Amino acid sequence: MIARHHLHSHRKARNLLHSLTSVARVTLIGNAKASKSFAPTAQSASYAIFSNGCNKLEPTPNEDYFQFTRGRFVYDEKHEMSQRYVRFDMHELGRVAAEAIGSKSCIRFEKYPDGMYNKAFLLSMDDGVQIVAKIPNPNAGRPHMTTASEVATMEFVRNVLKTPAPKVYAWSSNTQDNAVGAEYIIMEKLSGVQLGVVWAGMEIQDRLTAVKAIARLQKSWASYEHSQGPLYTDCDGNAVTNSRFAIGPSTGRDFSDDGRMEIELDRGPWPTLEEYALALGCREIDCVRSLPRLPRSPVTLFGSGTYQPTRQKKLKAVQWYLEVCKYLLPTDESIQSPCLWHGDLHDENIFVNPDNPTEVVGMIDWQSTEVKPLFEHAGQPYFMNYDGPPTVGLERSTLPQDLAELDIEDQKKANNLYLNQALFALYKTLIHGQSPRLYRAMTFRETSSFNFLQLAPHLLVDGEATFLAHMVELGESWNELPGVRTLKAPRHFPFQISEEEKAEIQVDAEGALLGMQTMSGIRDSLGGLFPEQEVVRHDQYEEARDALQQMKEQVIRLYATNESDQEIWRNNWPFEA
Repeated sequence: MIARHHLHSHRKARNLLHSLTSVARVTLIGNAKASKSFAPTAQSASYAIFSNGCNKLEPTPNEDYFQFTRGRFVYDEKHEMSQRYVRFDMHELGRVAAEAIGSKSCIRFEKYPDGMYNKAFLLSMDDGVQIVAKIPNPNAGRPHMTTASEVATMEFVRNVLKTPAPKVYAWSSNTQDNAVGAEYIIMEKLSGVQLGVVWAGMEIQDRLTAVKAIARLQKSWASYEHSQGPLYTDCDGNAVTNSRFAIGPSTGRDFSDDGRMEIELDRGPWPTLEEYALALGCREIDCVRSLPRLPRSPVTLFGSGTYQPTRQKKLKAVQWYLEVCKYLLPTDESIQSPCLWHGDLHDENIFVNPDNPTEVVGMIDWQSTEVKPLFEHAGQPYFMNYDGPPTVGLERSTLPQDLAELDIEDQKKANNLYLNQALFALYKTLIHGQSPRLYRAMTFRETSSFNFLQLAPHLLVDGEATFLAHMVELGESWNELPGVRTLKAPRHFPFQISEEEKAEIQVDAEGALLGMQTMSGIRDSLGGLFPEQEVVRHDQYEEARDALQQMKEQVIRLYATNESDQEIWRNNWPFEA
């Protein structure tokens, strides 16, 4: 019966995809009392000026400076806009900025396109100097800690890790004591251009050279191990203390997004890897129990005919994780060590020399950077843009044997995939040669143990159906886990799962997969109208809402068998309030 359900569900998904085509951690913190420091910040927006025709310092500032202007939200827009609204004294911010760099006055104030968590502005001075000001939105993280942590982190990576980043001239994390009326960071404007501007036109050899430069920086990051005793152990094995820095509570996104910011949680720091892993599970349990409504998943659709999450199922998945998490952790202590890492290396956050794009001149977006175990950091840098089949070890990429028989468009896709896969393979080979410990961390990420560890911290939002299905499979290979052998775990799988329960878990996992396929079909069908991060362009708002309404009606017709099912889908539809 389960197999028939599986086949029927996937036929539904294929039919839907066809019909849709017709519709258009532990964080480094600095001195909390300081008002000035020498570290930079993250800018969420790209370096393209938002211009509304009134960007000089006027007596009455434009309201667009304070609110989110990049697009429209398709779900609960009033709430989402309030989470990104910050009113501040623009003239005072300009005065503080000018004073910080020794200029007489700020004469021009321009807004960069909004990020999801911050606002950034280009400030021009009377003497021609330009600098950047950044103000965090209410959803950026916990007050004070997010800004103080970012500044301290940037000073550390700039001065200790020797990573190029913009210099901070002034900052404040205390809105009660500054005349600006908001937290802020004033920093230098980076020279160079974003890697994404030049990447597509770079020769493969130049791309490889740029990848080598990033790999060298990552080798440096991996060579400094942090702890609660000395601040860190350097690349020569020397324990280093520094009164300017401390390991403090996590300001990571996973501790603030999806309602977690409002919950009282253990945010660290934690003395051992096991305590850290347990804290992540306890965080999810506290949030599942405390939040008035479960968050909506960005990657799947929930409703009758697919999978319907419940608090009970989420709690069950997290409780199973807590029972076995210490056996899932890597036994190689060298990849357990906590390191500070840039976790969002996409091509808008890396600046290069426009005359020599293989030279990295700066990195931005260090907000919410965390000190975490090395194996959690050792993923593919986003700028490499490899989204193909998973690669194992140091295997080389190959072109399809029937390449010549494909049509022109498919040949182009196959060649692009080959180039991206080849670059990623070269990156892994580089890491293997110059940083074996980092390579071992990358290899651990290819194991089933890591799959569990990757799913567990996000069970509040989604993934519990897949997690429980993998746990059922784990029962057949329990004794093969390295942690089970090393830690002398129970010889037998610690859970007794009935056949009826296994069948229910399998149906849920298939339903969750079907929901992901359906969401993917909607995304592919709508193309540029799809609301990534729930946002669409202003000029596409009505068209996108109309297309999403058509999608909803198709999904309801496909999966709902009665009025009750229809109501469930209407209540769970993620693209309207």
